Amino acid sequence: MEFMVWMWLGLFIAAIVVEFATSDLVSIWFAIAAVPSFIMALLKVNIVIQVIVFVLIAVLLLLLTRPFVMKYFKTNEIKTNVDSYIGATGVVTKTITPDTIGRVQVKNGDWSAIAHDTLEIGTKIRVLDVEGAKLIVETIEK
Repeated sequence: MEFMVWMWLGLFIAAIVVEFATSDLVSIWFAIAAVPSFIMALLKVNIVIQVIVFVLIAVLLLLLTRPFVMKYFKTNEIKTNVDSYIGATGVVTKTITPDTIGRVQVKNGDWSAIAHDTLEIGTKIRVLDVEGAKLIVETIEK
């Protein structure tokens, strides 16, 4: 049973090392979950209970806290000036259909654009997203 103490300690250290190496906020939850299991191993609690506690804590931390933390610590996201186009308004300069790429004028720039509906020339639009070099747009309700 003493090997479980070393196993949990090793898992804790390995998860911390992986987290520092990747900074993806995934393995940190496993490191945290290893702590109660380590303590239970020191107290000679049954191995099955140690593993169940580890899995439950790791899954709960991963599912409940990671999305919240990722909102505040966005990693691997490269912000560009193109993001400022999201929410901007403009006008259709070449008809857009669900099957064809059209053109729009937004912020004094001419862009390729796609939409779920047919948008005729002169239709006022709002930019929903940027996908590659194309804007995803929708018509502005009148």
